[in-house]
Amino acid sequence: MGKRAISIALATLMPVTAAAQTPPDAAALHAIEAKVPPQGWYPEGYYDVLIAAEADQAEIRRPTKELASDWGDGDGRKYDVVDCTTEGPDPAAVDPLTARYGSVASEVARLRSELSRLGLPEAAYAAPLAAFEKAKVEEAAKLTEAQVMGTEYAEDDAEASEQEDPYFTLAREVESNRQRLALKTPKVIAEGGCGAGEGGPVIVRTSPPGGEVLLVNAFAFKVCTRRLPDPWDRFKCKWTEIETGAQKQLSGRYVYQVKWPDGTVRKGTRDIVPNYEDEAVAAVVTFKKVGS
Repeated sequence: MGKRAISIALATLMPVTAAAQTPPDAAALHAIEAKVPPQGWYPEGYYDVLIAAEADQAEIRRPTKELASDWGDGDGRKYDVVDCTTEGPDPAAVDPLTARYGSVASEVARLRSELSRLGLPEAAYAAPLAAFEKAKVEEAAKLTEAQVMGTEYAEDDAEASEQEDPYFTLAREVESNRQRLALKTPKVIAEGGCGAGEGGPVIVRTSPPGGEVLLVNAFAFKVCTRRLPDPWDRFKCKWTEIETGAQKQLSGRYVYQVKWPDGTVRKGTRDIVPNYEDEAVAAVVTFKKVGS
């Protein structure tokens, strides 16, 4: 069974909803800057997206014990820099800047967290990761708007096709450093081989009925928190009103605000997991006025 298939199988065991959490405020995001300083070559606005990604990673990161495993090939425990279970934000659900750079920032934040938690010293991965980030940012910067939105695919670039994939370059350089600096840590590789799997539709309900449901991608909300005085403003941040009782493609981590006719409002963060086992069966997500 491939890694993507395993992740889908595990997803079917997860509850459709998770307990509500409070999104980080502007001060919490600002504190991350001490760990991740800006670089002079960053495109305008990218740093805000990166800080949001770092905060997002702290919420969704894989347990450390699951980062590396023994593949039974005699090489001992290995860590794959390509994680088939990760997904960047839906370009249609976020602002244009996050649509362009969100996936890159998410991967940089994930890799920084995981390489550190594997026990590797910063000297083993800092420079290779910075080079990876620069290469991926440059790739993203060249995309047309249609390519960013996924409605058009980039034509093969002869020059790019001759270059090594940034993931493989990253793994090769970190592994070389690991052998010098931290030989007892898991071997670092780039295997990949990810497949597709979107899951079935989701039906949103409120209890009691009649609540107005607004959702925004949790990553995008963090970017709004960095850039706006009030990220809860439904018109300034990219909030989407969700029709209750109707089937809709939803998957991932969302910040929500639900308002009932009597004025009661509930806010928080929730993971929405569609049905991967049978995509014909809709998963139901209920936002409750009282309780979890």
